Amino acid sequence: MLNLVDHSPARLLIIDDDPLLRGMAANTLRHAGFDVSEAEDGIQGLEQVRQANFDLLLLDVMMPKLDGYEVCKHVRQSPRGERVPILMLTGLHDSDSIEQAYEAGATDFISKPINWTLLSHRVRYSLRAGLAIESAMRSHERLERAQHIANMGSWELRGDGQRFVCSPELARVLAAPEEVVARGRPDDFLNRIASADRDDVRAMRLAALNEGKPYQRTFVIHRFDGAVRTVFEQAGIVIDHSGRRVAIEGITQDITDRVQAEERIKRLAHYDALTGLPNRQFFSELAGPTLDRSARLGAGCALVYIDMDRFKSVNDAIGYAQGDALLRLISMRLKASIRAADIATDGKVSNQESMVSRVGANAFTLLLVDIADEKQATLVADRLLSAIAEPITLEARDLVLTASIGIALFPRDANDVAGLTRCAEQAAYAAKSAGRAQHRFFDEAMNVRASARLASESDLRQAIAEGQLRLHYQAKVDAGTGRITGAEALVRWQHPERGMVSPGEFIPLAEESGLILPLTDWVLEKACEDLRRRADMGLQRVPVSVNLSSPSFADDGLKTQLEALLKRHRLTPSSLVLEVTETLLMSDVERAVARLQELREMGFKVSLDDFGTGYSSLGYLKRFPIDELKIDRSFVTDAWRGGRDGAIAVSVIALGRVFGLQVVAEGVETRGQSTFLLAHGCAQQQGYLFAKPVPSADFDALLGPPPGDWETDIV
Repeated sequence: MLNLVDHSPARLLIIDDDPLLRGMAANTLRHAGFDVSEAEDGIQGLEQVRQANFDLLLLDVMMPKLDGYEVCKHVRQSPRGERVPILMLTGLHDSDSIEQAYEAGATDFISKPINWTLLSHRVRYSLRAGLAIESAMRSHERLERAQHIANMGSWELRGDGQRFVCSPELARVLAAPEEVVARGRPDDFLNRIASADRDDVRAMRLAALNEGKPYQRTFVIHRFDGAVRTVFEQAGIVIDHSGRRVAIEGITQDITDRVQAEERIKRLAHYDALTGLPNRQFFSELAGPTLDRSARLGAGCALVYIDMDRFKSVNDAIGYAQGDALLRLISMRLKASIRAADIATDGKVSNQESMVSRVGANAFTLLLVDIADEKQATLVADRLLSAIAEPITLEARDLVLTASIGIALFPRDANDVAGLTRCAEQAAYAAKSAGRAQHRFFDEAMNVRASARLASESDLRQAIAEGQLRLHYQAKVDAGTGRITGAEALVRWQHPERGMVSPGEFIPLAEESGLILPLTDWVLEKACEDLRRRADMGLQRVPVSVNLSSPSFADDGLKTQLEALLKRHRLTPSSLVLEVTETLLMSDVERAVARLQELREMGFKVSLDDFGTGYSSLGYLKRFPIDELKIDRSFVTDAWRGGRDGAIAVSVIALGRVFGLQVVAEGVETRGQSTFLLAHGCAQQQGYLFAKPVPSADFDALLGPPPGDWETDIV
């Protein structure tokens, strides 16, 4: 094989049994600057070809043992001699001998007697021709490799339209059998194109042949082995020297992998990864043209916003993996419950995919088309609420989920997708505020309330960050002795413009906006700071109760957080009482029991707040590792009158005694209430009768010096 890079002298091999002729040829060529080797017969020559690379062979035809024709055939069959130029030295001048030389693989021949002056020129010419052929062969090989890498092949359709020449690479792309390639009938290949594209491709090929129009086209083919692939085809015209269109040349590339990758990218950009539904962006793209059509036709539409109720608590209770499984199930229920006539469709997606879109963590939307009045939208909303509320069995227990639905009408409430979505979200929030598991239509008053809520949320976030919050403390007392036995930390918001903001206003806002976690963190930090300060002042040391929010209680980092607080403020766990509610514990009993046990093992006391207002049974109560029950103020108010409230209060006191729990009565405001509770064994009381919630400094004033027998609970 020729060396196209190395510029050293060309290596020649002369194979001839005539030593005189061989020697003269060798001397002539060496004198011309070539590197020449010699072999005295065909067998010796073949051995040298097997051992070394030569750039050209001069081969005598008539030799003993193995003639030149046989040697030439053997050289062509060897890896080193497949493309090397071979000049046959022959004294035979008949055409049959020359033909036989070419059939054996000769590149050219030199007649004897040899013209020694021209010999070196003939060799150089053959070397140049060989280099050109080698370069062309390598270019062809590179093209084939490039086509193989690109999964592409070339073809030619002759001008009469009767012959389709398929390259080996295209045959591989199409998995075409050899007999089909050899036959070369255009219809054999055209019929592999999917029926939806076949007529268009046929017409473009005819237009190219008849009118000289090049074309590009992406279409689907069914390969000869049955595989379905997507290909890109590009074709142009072949024109001969006289300007006639003689053929079409084209390339066909298998782009299936690229198309599939683009589809995956599109799905990532336009579809929700969890449910497979269109996302908010794609929903807007789908809904926009539908609204434009409705506007032209004067038809009405309704955008429905579906927001799952208390789903964060569900995630906290069962974990995010199970929560994701529930969202997938809900999405399937929503799709199954919506009839095709209810929805906005577009050619970009199938009906099933366009029925409902996931636009938030726990929120979905759909666009109802051709809505004549609110009644039609109400029927759909009720159907959706019923579908969502069907019980779900999860790990041998039934869950019932609910959702709040907001509905905005087009063009009454807004005239674009963004405006309708905003209105529907506000309506969904109004449905939640009204008690959840229902639907509401948007009205302008909601817009005012939503703006106010957004402003309040921003103010609250700023209040947490800029120190506008305050801790007030309400004393717990022993009603028999009047001694302060503890206190509950209650957060207050001192707004710079509005003054003191009611907890009933900003605590629900914090829960709904996700600010309850940083708010709880602030209360814990401030309560510990005040405990440390009172200890340093030498005041009476009483434990402080702090309400744990649901996100704080569920946070796996709670233990680490509490340990860091105690260490930072040099406190012991007994200085804090952690209050939780029945509703919080009942969201996931097993997880709650484990968390309560963890807190108890750390040394904290746990109080069950608002007992009696939830839905826990005595069986559950027995399982909860708690230290204290707090009777809700709703049972304390009329307890002294007897009746049901009195019976409930007495029962809770008795229950605490049986379970070995301390019982605290909340909301004690009259002497009659206090006397009744004390008479039935509830000495620990909290309420306005004894002390209102007061700022930290005022509470400090209520605390005297510690009694002599007070156990130290602060380091």
